Amino acid sequence: MTAQYDTITLGVSDLDRITLPKFQRGFVWNKTKKTSFIQTLHDGFPFGALLVYPETSDADSKLVLLDGQQRLSTILQYQHDQIPFWKPLNFDKYQSCLTSINSMLDEEHQVTEETFDRLLTNKIDVADWADEVAPSDAARRKDLRDKIKELQTEIAQFVDLNELGILAIKFTGSRDRIADVFANLNKGGMPLQKYEVFSAAWSNTEIRLLQAGESANGLQDKILEYVKSYYSSMETKAEFELNDFSEDELSKSRVITLSEFAVALGAFVHELLPSLVGDTLSTQNEIGYGLLGIATGTDNRKLSTLNSKVDLINDELQLILEKASRICVDLNGIFSKLLNQIIAGKKDTYVPGLTSSFKTLSYFASLWNLEESSEEYRTTLKNIPSYYVFDFWSRSWTSHGDQRLIDYYPKYGKRNYLQRLTLGQLLDAYAQWASDNTPGINFSKEVKALTTIHSNQSYLSSVLPHGESFELEHIIAKKLINAAENDRERRIFAGSLGNCMYLPRQDNNKKKEKNLYDVNQEGRYNDLMASSLYYTKEEFATISNALEVRDYATINALIMQRGHRVAESIAQSLLG
Repeated sequence: MTAQYDTITLGVSDLDRITLPKFQRGFVWNKTKKTSFIQTLHDGFPFGALLVYPETSDADSKLVLLDGQQRLSTILQYQHDQIPFWKPLNFDKYQSCLTSINSMLDEEHQVTEETFDRLLTNKIDVADWADEVAPSDAARRKDLRDKIKELQTEIAQFVDLNELGILAIKFTGSRDRIADVFANLNKGGMPLQKYEVFSAAWSNTEIRLLQAGESANGLQDKILEYVKSYYSSMETKAEFELNDFSEDELSKSRVITLSEFAVALGAFVHELLPSLVGDTLSTQNEIGYGLLGIATGTDNRKLSTLNSKVDLINDELQLILEKASRICVDLNGIFSKLLNQIIAGKKDTYVPGLTSSFKTLSYFASLWNLEESSEEYRTTLKNIPSYYVFDFWSRSWTSHGDQRLIDYYPKYGKRNYLQRLTLGQLLDAYAQWASDNTPGINFSKEVKALTTIHSNQSYLSSVLPHGESFELEHIIAKKLINAAENDRERRIFAGSLGNCMYLPRQDNNKKKEKNLYDVNQEGRYNDLMASSLYYTKEEFATISNALEVRDYATINALIMQRGHRVAESIAQSLLG
């Protein structure tokens, strides 16, 4: 078979010919990866070919970048500012030159790293600076200028971009095979998420939005804005213009791809349901694509077949958005009250430690085909919060979540949230989870979430002494625990549910090793201690003695006892 590619060599000056296709993924290299790549260029080692596709048959045609965005973006960043790359790779030399320069200056004119970086990049004029720090010593001014110029020259020669040859493979096959090519890239490097492959594979699908203002509540207008926002963000992060994308044209045509709709749907859900859906693109992709699976009855494990449901999605587009919107609002009304974290000066900060995408999608699936006014809908909504905690304690979603999710789909109906849990079921599940507690000082995200749920249903819902702000902290002070474990081997369950609580910020920051009884002037914290299931005075006395003699068993027993009381309080509140 005839090869469908040629090899070409590009210089840095050719990079203005590069454009990104709409399905290209975002920039994912971290600082270490980028710095390592610059070292590779310095060493003269090969660094892998790019893959491009010419827009036209002209010799100087624009080249659509199919693979290599990370490398080219790093090269352009290095061309713009070399210091962030050169400095960590040559820090000894950098520090030696800085030390030498400071040895030539009096105390008043000592140079910080920030100032030194600005001198090296000529953001501060070197000659003017030398005149200022050594106004009456011409020889010293010359030495200072020479040292900086010498290092600037070395930095400039670290990678000679003018001589850099960038090998590229030019795909010459049919344009409609570009998505197939893209889907087979990067198998040996940074792995593509399945959603990125879908984005390429579905680049020719069409979701047709109603004209501006025609959709009820402007729902389809919002979807279009999310698509625009996604590409705007992508363009900001990348070093290249986006190929075949224009906000004006998109506003005029109001036609998007299936993958764009899925991404926008995830962002749409996040805005309406921030208590359960985070702001990361990966989470929103999982929710957006998963929700389309529910709406079309497509198994989450077979989302690659969603493109065969485009006609159905177009026909039910408004209905899908209306259902998603209603369910989001109803769920957020519940979970925002449970998971909202009390942080001074911040609003709508949630603690999602018990949340997972499949778990959240199961709520949509169980409600999707129920009438909003039906008893089944109301009962499902009422029961979901207790299942939210129960499923965590019983580890229901820890494996094969995609397989479990399909059981909640309306067309299968193997699982639902109609059956009310009992207090015994919840406490048995908690006991099973708590039995795996291990010694440690730090709170897990799950403990933080459970503590937040408890606080929002009890002491922080009714007791806010003197308008104080609160923070998540250890009830048995960390200083006392560390002192009792000075051999550095953790023996106390200090990071478990029984030792976690939101405490008054002002006193907590000062007390170090005190408890609320020690700062309870005029009984100001009596109600707080009672409603939070705080340790009794007698329990604190026992804990204090146990810490002195390192009786870890007694301390852990009291922590576990309070943990059980907190779990029971959570369960009773959720069950109503």
